[in-house]
Amino acid sequence: MPDFRPNPDELLRQITKSDQASARGRLKIFFGMCPGVGKTFAMLKAAQERSANGTRVLVGLVETHQRQETQALLQGLELLPRKRTDYKGTEIEEFDLDSALERRPELILVDELAHTNSPGSRHPKRYQDIEELLHAGIDVYSTVNVQHIESRVDLVYQITGVPVRESVPDGFLERANEIEIVDISPEQLLKRLREGKVYLGDRAERAAQNFFKEEALIALRELALRFTAEVVDDKLRDQMTLKGIAGPWNTNERLMVAISQSPFSARLIRATRRMAYNLEAPWVALHVDNGQVLGADDEATLKKNLNTARELGAEVITRRDTSITNALMTVAREKNVTQIVMGRPDRRLLKDLLAGGNLLDQLVNETSEIDIHLIRQRRRPKIVGFRFRKPKFTSSVNTYLKTAIYSAVVGLINYLLLPYAGYRALGFVFLLSVLPVAVLAGLGPTLLVAALSALIWDFCFIPPQFTLEIHEFQDVMMILVYFCVASVAGFLAQRIRKQEQDLIQREYRASVLYEFEKKLAAVSGTESIAGHATQTIQRIFGFPSLVYGCTGESSLPLQVLNALNAPGDEKSLAVARWTLEHQKKAGKGTDTLFSSPCLCFPLTGHTRKVGVLVVYPTKLLPLDQENLLETVAGNLATALQRESLEISSRRAQLLEQSEKMHQTLLNSVSHELRTPLTSILGIASAFQDPALITDEASRTDLVRNLAESAERLNRTVENLLDMSRLSSGIFQIEKNYFEINDFLRGWSGRSGMHPETHPIELDFSEEMFVQGDEKLLDHVLTNLVGNAENYSPDGSKIVLKSLRNQEYAEVQVIDEGPGIPEDLIPRLFERFFRGNQQKKGLGLGLSIAKAILEAHGGHLFVTNRRERSGAIFSMLIPARTLPPEAKTSNV
Repeated sequence: MPDFRPNPDELLRQITKSDQASARGRLKIFFGMCPGVGKTFAMLKAAQERSANGTRVLVGLVETHQRQETQALLQGLELLPRKRTDYKGTEIEEFDLDSALERRPELILVDELAHTNSPGSRHPKRYQDIEELLHAGIDVYSTVNVQHIESRVDLVYQITGVPVRESVPDGFLERANEIEIVDISPEQLLKRLREGKVYLGDRAERAAQNFFKEEALIALRELALRFTAEVVDDKLRDQMTLKGIAGPWNTNERLMVAISQSPFSARLIRATRRMAYNLEAPWVALHVDNGQVLGADDEATLKKNLNTARELGAEVITRRDTSITNALMTVAREKNVTQIVMGRPDRRLLKDLLAGGNLLDQLVNETSEIDIHLIRQRRRPKIVGFRFRKPKFTSSVNTYLKTAIYSAVVGLINYLLLPYAGYRALGFVFLLSVLPVAVLAGLGPTLLVAALSALIWDFCFIPPQFTLEIHEFQDVMMILVYFCVASVAGFLAQRIRKQEQDLIQREYRASVLYEFEKKLAAVSGTESIAGHATQTIQRIFGFPSLVYGCTGESSLPLQVLNALNAPGDEKSLAVARWTLEHQKKAGKGTDTLFSSPCLCFPLTGHTRKVGVLVVYPTKLLPLDQENLLETVAGNLATALQRESLEISSRRAQLLEQSEKMHQTLLNSVSHELRTPLTSILGIASAFQDPALITDEASRTDLVRNLAESAERLNRTVENLLDMSRLSSGIFQIEKNYFEINDFLRGWSGRSGMHPETHPIELDFSEEMFVQGDEKLLDHVLTNLVGNAENYSPDGSKIVLKSLRNQEYAEVQVIDEGPGIPEDLIPRLFERFFRGNQQKKGLGLGLSIAKAILEAHGGHLFVTNRRERSGAIFSMLIPARTLPPEAKTSNV
């Protein structure tokens, strides 16, 4: 057997996949046909064995369903407390992903892979939580049933009549490092159900009447075993590629059909589909592009054949190779093919003689491990002689003129050399002169220089000179051989040049695609992703394109994400809608809406439709360009779904933060609003006492307390409103020029703070102008001074100091309180954070003050005083030069 060389691209993909897997945690899935087969029991048993070997095992979430034998296996394992969330008045327990990541065990158990998380969780699905654990390098054990696999959902519904609402993408299970099938017979499972070991009470009776019918269990068991066999077979082929093992290994039947532009290929495809169905085996449809230039009709037939194979469920592969036999054997070994289906080839006498037989003979000689099936044709194979193919001339008239001049110059040089060398020796010089033209120019100029040099040699050099007559027979043979050799050299050089051009073009396209994939991984935003796609298509193909995206979670309506010189009219939108709905190509060059000026490719992610790619080619696309566009569309769909998932994740995080904020707010506001309201109600009741009318001192004290309570209530409500506006992004800033010292003087006169308990001292430096919203900055200063009053002893003063700090005007609020512990300073500006829980307040004032200053382009920070106890809160606002119009208005 000849040495097997794996496909370099496939080998690189497997090596990259292996390197990426080494940095991730390992995923083991315990897989079964339905609930009750013992998946959780097997998972816990395996975890106990790992724990006994010294592995740090954490039980993230396990559903025992009150089964005693399963609960017993939890003994000795560390349990992670579940996260409790409130949703519409119902408390829900979920897996605590953040705590699991913080603990970083070596192995974590997370039951029920297909579970849908409650609203407000970081990820909508539990398998996405597990993906994050694996990315963090943590090994995971999980469980899933066959009915939850995305590709089997419809089939399970057909078998059981029970709709499946939760599913896991097939690709996630295919990336698992190990799948252990937990299998028992349907009879044993039904016995467990009757004994109450699957469901309890009425639920067991309902299950026996619906899902747990024996015939349904047999079918589900077959589905589970087949899916496991498919995953294992894929891993086997990956290992064979990675380790360079030549196949096939007949562990599982796999068929391959060779298809071409022949109309008979459609019959081969259908025959292979029937054989694959009967064998219940996967199959591959291979087209080998050997460089033959196809006409428009042949190109259309080939596309039709490939689409037929794709629709019938084949894995369609196109491989470029000058040897069809070599391509067939290479792909057969890569895909572990056990049977090849083909038609009986015609015999071409000369070509078969040179190649060592026809295609069938070569395949039979190449391997003895693969069975070859010949499908009979409606006609008998023919003996085909030599067929002349019309050469393709693409050179310009200017190139032909230069070639003629070149031939004349070579003839002149040889004529000057004639006295020193014989005419026969100079014939080799003429032959040598053909090669540069063959390498640099096209086929036409090469044939022209061969003909011209032959005529010049005959007319000017071969005796008798200056005639076209040739007297010597050997000279006749020489001139004929010369022209044949020159022509053949031209054809071969042209082929090499074409292969070089194809290689350069493929390399360019590969580099552009690589750059495209890098950009897709780096950019964010659906418009940016679509823009990179349209730019890449313009660079590679030179025609306009646009990308339609699905709005939200629904497939329709479509919206334009990016259009590069594309019309995007109603006709294109109609074709795009059909493509999205049917998930098939449509438009120019296809069987559907072929008169349309555009060609549409569906963009489908792992879990849902994400949009449509629309291109506007000027002519029908050849097969290689169409395949390349499908690659671009596939990468684009993956990037768009990744962006969609990231947006969903961010929304979930925001919702989770909002829920936490809502709970914290309720806890804090209930106290902060109740206290001043209770005081106000109490004072109002006191004013109803007739004796209070004559007691001036008591009445004054009550009025002062009433004003303080009302001010505290007003400040709480203002902070809540400011927080709401900041969170919603509707905070409006009206910027005006003002002098910072005047602003501080005005604030101290109208602030309504407590000068009797905390006198305010002003310390100003030079005149400084700023541009900002005085009302908002007034609120910032009120919050900072109020915070200083809260944490400073009565009778201590608060200093407001202004100074220039480089390009900023700085305002310092200096108190004489206890200062701030250094470990609390990083968290001081967080929402709802209070350094001293005994102090009143929501913990919102500093957070709001920081947000307002940052909206002005400024900063807020805090330090402790050095010479004595106390804190210094510093407001930095960009200093401005007062423009002339502002000076005039101030005057």
